[in-house]
Amino acid sequence: MRIAVVYGRRRQGKSYLLRRLADGAGGLYHLATEQAEAVSLRRFGDSLAVWSGLSASAFGFSGWEQALQTAAEMLTVRSRSNGAPGLLVLDEFPYLTRETPGLPSIVQSLYDNLGPGSGPQAPSLRLILCGSAISVMADLLSGTKALRGRAALELRVRAFGYRDARAYWEIENAAAAFAHNAVIGGTPGYRELVLDPRVAENPERLGDWLARNVLRPSMPLFDEASRVVHEDPRIRDAGAYSSVLAAVAAGESSPTKIGGLLGRPATSLAHQMTTLASAGFIDRRQDLLLDRRPVVTVADPMVRFHQLVIQPYLADLEAGRAHQVWAEATHTVESKILGPHFEALAREWTSRYAGAEVGLAVGPVGQTVIACRDHKTSHEIDVLGLARGSRPRTPGTPVAFIGEAKHRDRRPGLAQLRRLEHLRELLTADGHDAADAVLGLFSTSGFTDELAAEAAGSQGRVLLVGLKALYGQPS
Repeated sequence: MRIAVVYGRRRQGKSYLLRRLADGAGGLYHLATEQAEAVSLRRFGDSLAVWSGLSASAFGFSGWEQALQTAAEMLTVRSRSNGAPGLLVLDEFPYLTRETPGLPSIVQSLYDNLGPGSGPQAPSLRLILCGSAISVMADLLSGTKALRGRAALELRVRAFGYRDARAYWEIENAAAAFAHNAVIGGTPGYRELVLDPRVAENPERLGDWLARNVLRPSMPLFDEASRVVHEDPRIRDAGAYSSVLAAVAAGESSPTKIGGLLGRPATSLAHQMTTLASAGFIDRRQDLLLDRRPVVTVADPMVRFHQLVIQPYLADLEAGRAHQVWAEATHTVESKILGPHFEALAREWTSRYAGAEVGLAVGPVGQTVIACRDHKTSHEIDVLGLARGSRPRTPGTPVAFIGEAKHRDRRPGLAQLRRLEHLRELLTADGHDAADAVLGLFSTSGFTDELAAEAAGSQGRVLLVGLKALYGQPS
């Protein structure tokens, strides 16, 4: 017997994939619901009966130990007849553990009886436990929990990356794909929740598409972000968690600043921050060079959009003034949504695609802040790539790439390149091996002719990455 734990946010496609896996393997797929234990057992018995070709009321289980043991025996019989391992999928497992907290221990007992230590005659079984409550599922294998060390696979299903999201929504124009991804993100299930899955190829018409498909109270995506946050069983004080998310979405990136905005000490928010991070709603990114507090950002674009646009203008949107809201929120969208998202995509491109597409070899990719003692100020580096094999926050860390990513109408020129050269000098003076670091500028509006000419003669030491290059499209 082998156990797999699969988890991820709702609408990522977990159930879609597991149903087809069970169908292809001749296994049993069971989707749990929020019911009392007796009802859940009855529903599982019905699923097992239908799978085995018996009448729906063939089983009357008194507890989960009996239910899982019976299922294992029936799966074993089926597996010996077709020569393939038996497969049981328990989807939305947290619903079952909520009513039966000892269920993981029952699974442990089953594993101990049928797992690798049970002898060569043990049946060949596969058990997949799946759920959308990330904090609950990730905790199954932690510390001293019953299933600690007993899972052969732990798989987190995430949203599509920005390139896969563009292909999935069938958007050809790179600028339109970027603007759409900055708001909607890569969650595949969102496409089923809109009236018009065809996104306009003109990014200027994104507001019209959002007004029809998102910014209307009757649309499922209007309140989707609020639902997915509050459905996590550990998030009980909705007001406190929503306030933290709103502060982070507005650009407050440290616990101290978040606490200051909310009028609370940073230490009082430790529980909320940890819970939101474990549930996948915020990211805490460490500085690549400095030992300092992590930078906190909202992990899901739809949650960010909800906090910045839908929530503040709720009354207007409920009154049907979606186009007016979109026009008034233009500055917020540009500075708080498109800008940070472009920086995130620049880091993702550097980490995932730059090696194969431009020959840039980098290891860990992130961001940092470097002090300029001459001018008594500091500079943020949007994209920093360390050399392959390097360890972050280590004295003398070799730096392979320094980049700046800005979403703005003005095209970057030689002034922006000189700034990167200055940053490279500061890093070198600070003891880092950065003298040979490649410099890169990311832009959504192109580059000046002077900058393009200098980059062309740099023999690959200066990279200019526009939206088409970001999406792997020919210029």
